[in-house]
Amino acid sequence: EHFRRERQDKDEGQRYQATFLGSGALTGAFDPAWLDQADADGVCMRDAMHAAGLPGTLQAIQALRRDASRYLGFVEVHIEQGPVLNALDLPLGVVSSINGSLRYLGEVVGQASHAGTTPMGSRRDAACAVAELALFVERRAAAVPDVVGTVGMLSVPAGSINVVPGRCQFSLDLRATTNAARDALGADVLAELNRICQRRGLAHTLQQTLAANAAPSAPLWQQRWEAAVAALGLPVFRMPSGAGHDAMKLHELMPQAMLFVRGGNAGISHNPLETITVDDAELCVAAF
Repeated sequence: EHFRRERQDKDEGQRYQATFLGSGALTGAFDPAWLDQADADGVCMRDAMHAAGLPGTLQAIQALRRDASRYLGFVEVHIEQGPVLNALDLPLGVVSSINGSLRYLGEVVGQASHAGTTPMGSRRDAACAVAELALFVERRAAAVPDVVGTVGMLSVPAGSINVVPGRCQFSLDLRATTNAARDALGADVLAELNRICQRRGLAHTLQQTLAANAAPSAPLWQQRWEAAVAALGLPVFRMPSGAGHDAMKLHELMPQAMLFVRGGNAGISHNPLETITVDDAELCVAAF
């Protein structure tokens, strides 16, 4: 549990509703309000930083901001976190672009009522509405190349086996290789949520927690990665990154490009089975 939390705090915004904490500090995009956010256990970010041996002050964080004129670019090596390189039996992949993403936290509100006595036609079931939305997200994202959509959290607060759900909380994670495709997906999903709630007589709230722009790799830096991979006698394979990375934040200040290393166990990620081999790691370091 400790490993999971520490790993996901880095750039993914799991423990707190804040993303790219480290790279955001480097770019000057660290939101001071984040320090007062509390996690599920009531621990605020400032105290979590203190526990990790950090100053936890806005002054110390602001001092980390980088002057872009002093840097040529930013390069990052990362496990792919997906199955593509594993399926192709390739140890390294050159990243062409990092997906842009939208994240939301929402709640649908209907009417809790008796599961046995409420006729099917009279129900205002919040969970069925979110289930319908989740299936729409799946269909809509699958209809367009390099677009993905996920309802990763779905819960019925104080739910009971014999009660029609009156509330359902959910998340949306929408990603695409371009901002245009990302925004089109977001618009369609939000419009469908409105239609579903209107048809079923429900209310809803929706809070956007992230809007990250797509980050195409800088051509010259991508070419350097390609040359490094080729110099090792390996095929040069270009691929987009579906996951978010610190490089997409540094992208706001300077040119960036990434290299992926193959993940084992069919490339599974965000799972204890996530792994790489020593041999692949050595090739990765040699390319770097």
